[in-house]
Amino acid sequence: MSHAALSRAERSYIVDGLSATPPLRQDGRSLTDFRPIQVETGQTPQADGSARVMLGSTEVVCGVKAEVEAYQVPRVGCTTGSKEDEFMPWLPPTPRVQAAIEFSPALLHEHNAVELSMITSAVQELLSACFRLHSDRFGPLDARQFIIVPFAKFWTLHVDVYVLSWSGGNVLDAIFAAVLAAIRNTRLPGTKMLAMDTAKLQEGAATAPDATEDDPMGMKFITRGKKHAAGRPAAQSIDFALEDEWEEGSLLDGRAEVPVCISVYPVRDTFLLDPTLEEESALSTSIAVLASASGRLYGVRQRGDGEVTLRMMNQAIEVGLYYARQLAKTLSVSVA
Repeated sequence: MSHAALSRAERSYIVDGLSATPPLRQDGRSLTDFRPIQVETGQTPQADGSARVMLGSTEVVCGVKAEVEAYQVPRVGCTTGSKEDEFMPWLPPTPRVQAAIEFSPALLHEHNAVELSMITSAVQELLSACFRLHSDRFGPLDARQFIIVPFAKFWTLHVDVYVLSWSGGNVLDAIFAAVLAAIRNTRLPGTKMLAMDTAKLQEGAATAPDATEDDPMGMKFITRGKKHAAGRPAAQSIDFALEDEWEEGSLLDGRAEVPVCISVYPVRDTFLLDPTLEEESALSTSIAVLASASGRLYGVRQRGDGEVTLRMMNQAIEVGLYYARQLAKTLSVSVA
């Protein structure tokens, strides 16, 4: 939790106001009212996608950079009855979306290292949960679009978050709003393979499932890999070329389902959303709910040292899901 310089009397005044009937907030909002969010995209020409988000006086910049990763996919031996085969997965084990977060030098003096470390850990863990490989997708993103050269080269998205100001509070929600806007703004250029071992390519085509029959999306070939007879090398591409410029590339498939974060703060028998820095400091715990515009839940994380019952947690998740849908739809319209 953030720590503004509040006296005991100030903290008590804020909590009593939030617990009153009707609740009283210093800026006049109801407990679940969000402040207006300002979003600007495409502000960083060096990035393949970027966004700047301002929530009150909290300001966050996010840039997404696509890089080519070379990875020699290993051949894994497998036995089917008396027959020995080799299996080659089509994706490397490392995540395709990697996140880093930095803070402006001014924040290093305003907030202690433990507090900044907790925010960094929360962001990285929630993003890892969001973009974890499941079936044929990295979270909401189609896994196939990360393959440049089968078995050899893949796209990796580096999501770099820079927190310029935290003075308005609710930095976690602002960070994920910036991540959503930046990813929706990201484009990947089209690529084509320049050279293949033709004989081995034909061998691979013979073993690939027919995309027109029981696998219309061709996902068996992508996600399950390709089998080869033991001791025989796999087909390998030696290079690739860009078919178009970065700014003319394709938007990410699945970007509409990138989640946002809603930080839910228990206050007696109700909940507070979008707190100011002073309200964050006065409350002892929050529940971060990560969910998309369709209402899919990607992650939940408790922050702070307050006690949260199971009933309270379930209620907070319901509140977070509802407002995450609203926020994600609003942001999607802003960056469309």
